[in-house]
Amino acid sequence: MNKKGKLIAKSNGKGKDCVFTEIVLENNYTALQNAKYEGWYMAFTRKGRPRKGSKTRQHQREVHFMKRLPRGHHTTEQSLRFEFLNYPPFTRSLRGSQRTWAPEPR
Repeated sequence: MNKKGKLIAKSNGKGKDCVFTEIVLENNYTALQNAKYEGWYMAFTRKGRPRKGSKTRQHQREVHFMKRLPRGHHTTEQSLRFEFLNYPPFTRSLRGSQRTWAPEPR
C-alpha cells in the first residue's frame, strides 16, 4: 500500500507497507490492517476493485473477509461432506435471432 492508500504490487514485498495484520472482528469476520499505516485496511468493492486504504474503516463491509467460527465451536465431519447430484448433459440452444437458416440440399 502506498502513502496515498492505493494497493500496489511489489516484486520485493518485505517492507512494512507490504505487511498486513490479521484482526478477528466482533462479528467473526477477518480484517487486514496495514502495518505501516494504522487504521488503513485492505478493502474491495462489490465489483472487485480495490478501495484506497485512507478511505476505509474497520466497520465497513468491504473490509470484512472470511467469516470465522466463534471460539470453541468445531465443525463436525457431517457438515463437511458433499452431496453429488446427477444432471443430464447440457445442450446449448440458440435463440431465434441467432439461428442460421440454410436451404436444404436438393
